[in-house]
Amino acid sequence: MSHFPLGQQSSLQSIREQLQNRYGRIRDEHRLDPVSQFVRSFIGSRTYDQTSWNAFIQLVSRFQTWEAIADAPAAEIEDVLKDVTYPEKKAPDLKLALQKIRVRAGAINLDFLEDLAEEPALVWLEQIHGVGPKIAAATLNFSTLRKRCFVIDSHVLRVLQRFGFVGPKTGFKDAYRAIMAAAENFDADDLYELHWHLKSLGQYLCNHEEAFCGDCPLSEICMKRLEGPAWFPRPAA
Repeated sequence: MSHFPLGQQSSLQSIREQLQNRYGRIRDEHRLDPVSQFVRSFIGSRTYDQTSWNAFIQLVSRFQTWEAIADAPAAEIEDVLKDVTYPEKKAPDLKLALQKIRVRAGAINLDFLEDLAEEPALVWLEQIHGVGPKIAAATLNFSTLRKRCFVIDSHVLRVLQRFGFVGPKTGFKDAYRAIMAAAENFDADDLYELHWHLKSLGQYLCNHEEAFCGDCPLSEICMKRLEGPAWFPRPAA
């Protein structure tokens, strides 16, 4: 893994400040409980946020309890999740994941993770069927647990790679380590805010197919942008 030395290109603090100056502060005081966030993140992979939120609300309304979902036929869960990406996979995987939590924790409850340090809590979650670094970190950071973890999805990883903060072939786990190593002075809410700023950047200005460097608040420090006089500039109106 390679990433630019902090202070040579830019520091994570500088990136954060520039994003704050452009987009403002993000401080979400309304959080889901850990299991709700776990389920929300589990069904939200590769799916638009509004679609996955709607599916989550329908899931809660239909089954009422997590135990009911764990015991329901996968086909019934899939019917509720039909609008998310890969419902045929997520439905049985979610059922198995909730069953695993029940077996390991004695109940479908993740409040006990509050007593674990971040790394052991991540490991505990990643041992559950179908759970990777993104779901684990989101459960810990986005929920009422508010743990000091950073959530990296495909949008965030793409932006970090294009900046040169991590190498072009860096995976999610190595990118996570790079961010956490550079974020010593960031608390859980700072990491939450950084995720949403970078995700928004990746969705709207630096997406998979094109990048609008002229509108990006970080274009002056972006390694991909510095490769040439213009890289995917926004076309004239």
